[in-house]
Amino acid sequence: MSHSNYYNENMKIHTIYLLITGALLLSCNDNFFETSPATQITTQEVFSSEDNIDAFLNGAIRYLMENSTSQDNPGLPTIFLTHEVMGEDAFARDGRYGFRDSYPFRDPFDNTTRRALFFWTLQYTSIDHANNIIDNIEINANSSQRLKHLKGQAFALRAYNYFNLVRQYQFTYAKDPNAKAIPIYIHPTTPNTEPNPLSSVSEVYDLILDDLTNAENLLVGFERSIKNRPNIHVVKGLFARVYQTLGEWELAAEYAKNARTGYPIMTPEQFTEGFNDVSNPEWLWGHPQTQTQNKGGASYLAYIETTPYTTDANGTNLYYGYNSIMPDPWYIQLFEDGDIRKSLFEIATQPSEALYRHFRNKKFRNKYPHHDGHIVLMRSAELVLIEAESKARLNNLTGAIEVLNELRRKRNLTDLSASDFNKESILEEILLERRRELWGEGFRLYDILRLQITPERKETTETFVDDESKTVGIRGHWFTSFPDGSPFVPNSKYYLFPIPLNEINNNPNL
Repeated sequence: MSHSNYYNENMKIHTIYLLITGALLLSCNDNFFETSPATQITTQEVFSSEDNIDAFLNGAIRYLMENSTSQDNPGLPTIFLTHEVMGEDAFARDGRYGFRDSYPFRDPFDNTTRRALFFWTLQYTSIDHANNIIDNIEINANSSQRLKHLKGQAFALRAYNYFNLVRQYQFTYAKDPNAKAIPIYIHPTTPNTEPNPLSSVSEVYDLILDDLTNAENLLVGFERSIKNRPNIHVVKGLFARVYQTLGEWELAAEYAKNARTGYPIMTPEQFTEGFNDVSNPEWLWGHPQTQTQNKGGASYLAYIETTPYTTDANGTNLYYGYNSIMPDPWYIQLFEDGDIRKSLFEIATQPSEALYRHFRNKKFRNKYPHHDGHIVLMRSAELVLIEAESKARLNNLTGAIEVLNELRRKRNLTDLSASDFNKESILEEILLERRRELWGEGFRLYDILRLQITPERKETTETFVDDESKTVGIRGHWFTSFPDGSPFVPNSKYYLFPIPLNEINNNPNL
């Protein structure tokens, strides 16, 4: 993988030590630590029992979701938030810490920033964790079901990381499957590992599909106790995402439908509860957190939450966290009256409150008082929209609208009629529905790249009357072009993450 000093210090030399002494400490049995102190653990000892492998996997998942190099890099959700502010429906609040340089396409594009290094290192470290499990678990006729399930989860984790990476560092498959994208590693690395050259987009997707197939076969019968573990439904959901990106519409529709079986779309009332708990019946995959794991005000939810949690003695709204990511006023106009999601927008009208003149969106709320909200990773609504889009692209307009109406009913909307649409107009409606439904969950940049479209950012002229009876303008987009002043275009270099300079300097084979 990387041979940079940063990577060596954070993963290659200390892979096992970091996991065991950190997240795994509470998961392994007492005897294990009595006989082999954390500072002396070897790879062989870690993989000597199923309990230890399970603990290693638990630590690997927690690493991906929670590891941070600074307050503005709260694990994998850092990438979700970056994707949102690189689109048109969200913006980073001017002058606010966190994503102010992601919003104008500066820090994702600059390969010298610590965030560019973080994106790369976090995901390749997670791949190395998965590779350790995959390489150290031998499956044969005598293997237990639990061992198969552990290896299956590792295959799913590796596929998930590579799928994210190939879409972050190169344009979409449909544009050029032969374009060079990222290096592939399928075995654990050491400081002596020869770094690999870039593989093509198609080669990465071949590996992703192989990994998901292995995961699907190995996870049969797996009953998880915590939703952060990928089960067979999550694997089918990942298949649906991959086939959607590849334009394999029959398979995308089939996998999306099968994946969401048993995970009903949440009710309108549940949509208003704050998107903060894996117990939501629609969540196929999510990461529960304690207050400590959530990193307080620098967590995913604290960056995107814009709901006041209390008021001061003067009645001024008070907010927890950075509250950096805001909905754009034009985005709100995408919603129909009566839509439960539209009811979650409101203007901050107090001149003395931190979010004054911004629209708040109460979709995400970081549980009060402990601020231990959970991270959403996959929902049935997304799979409904994949199925609907797939059917529309296959010219099954009636089927597409039937599926779309399943979601609309759960958002307090009336059914659409097939007689009112053609293929182009229903596809437009489905893609708009993705924007309405999935805001804040990290999908927007992926869709901009997959669809090869141009995000449209417009400054708003909308006004309102504040609490002091003054008519003032609502705040919205304040960057409407690329850093070089050029207009937004499809397939721009600014949409791609850069391979960090450290990696380039230390990998002569790139």
